[in-house]
Amino acid sequence: MDDALAPGFLIAVPQMQDPNFKQSVVFLLERNEEGALGVVINRESPMLLADLCSDHQIPYEGDADKRVRQGGPVQPEQGIVVYGEEHVDPEGHRICEGLHVSASRGTLGRLCHLKSGRFHCYSGYTGWAPGQLEREIEEGAWVHAPADAKSVLDADPEEMWAEVLRSQGIEPGALVQGGSVQA
Repeated sequence: MDDALAPGFLIAVPQMQDPNFKQSVVFLLERNEEGALGVVINRESPMLLADLCSDHQIPYEGDADKRVRQGGPVQPEQGIVVYGEEHVDPEGHRICEGLHVSASRGTLGRLCHLKSGRFHCYSGYTGWAPGQLEREIEEGAWVHAPADAKSVLDADPEEMWAEVLRSQGIEPGALVQGGSVQA
């Protein structure tokens, strides 16, 4: 299987009306014969990371305003942490240059113990059945782009959709706003 899509970004076109994906940027983590898996990286939830840590008896030393992000509609109780390569963690694995991922509570605990750090915690994930993502791309629902650590770890979630499109030479306002697409 051609794995040129993962790791990479999937950027929702303006016609995407599904509220789970409208103006979303998905970090596609894995794609194989069983389907594809990723996390929406530009949606903050109302939950503070400090509160999530408190609920799970994890000491939190970081930014008091840092929020958990909504990684997708599948298994919202499942946590996924994406972090920079400056952090070394035995339970994580490298996805691409500058980015690692883990679904381990231990990884979250080690990262939250730091006073500063480049990482985000996501609740839930996105998933596609075999062939589903390919059909959605063929239908024009997604723009594919290479993933980069700066966008994942440092970009403002409110500005990320437009910034990632512009990084690909696409002006968001120039995309056709015609009929709707459902993911």
